[in-house]
Amino acid sequence: MSKHAFPGLAALALSAISAASPAGAGEASPTPAQQQFAWIASLEGQWQVAETDALRIVFEKTARGHTMVERWETATGLHSMTVYHLDGDRVIATHYCPQGNQPRLASLPGQADRIAFRFLDVTDFDEGESHTFTIDYAARADGSVERTEVYRGAEGLEAPSTLTLSRIADATSDEASGG
Repeated sequence: MSKHAFPGLAALALSAISAASPAGAGEASPTPAQQQFAWIASLEGQWQVAETDALRIVFEKTARGHTMVERWETATGLHSMTVYHLDGDRVIATHYCPQGNQPRLASLPGQADRIAFRFLDVTDFDEGESHTFTIDYAARADGSVERTEVYRGAEGLEAPSTLTLSRIADATSDEASGG
């Protein structure tokens, strides 16, 4: 199995949380929200988007691993970003949209290979704008990830948009393999 394959969500969460805990601390099993956040953290790195060459998605940890940032990058620079963090029994996603609004979404309890976020509220929302209403992630058997989002506009919910993300090999593993 490659180092970038998606292990089971529970196993990943346990290893991520155990690594952050002092040895023998007797920590309880990770909560569903901790498992979801650990899965998002496992996305750290660069991802190509199968549906377009004009977009690259980068996930990176910040705040000592307590926050994940998802950046959408184009040839002209940063397009948008979404920031993920734990909030009790859920993960919060705040999307920073090019329209200038910032919808917040919360994770729902779910399955080991999916994470669903649903709308909570939105800041700096102006009439006529749309905003992110749902974000869903699904792990695929081949190691890719499906990211689906739905926007809500003046006319209601818009059609879902799904992107297929495939991990881009990092430069250090390319250099080590002579590539």
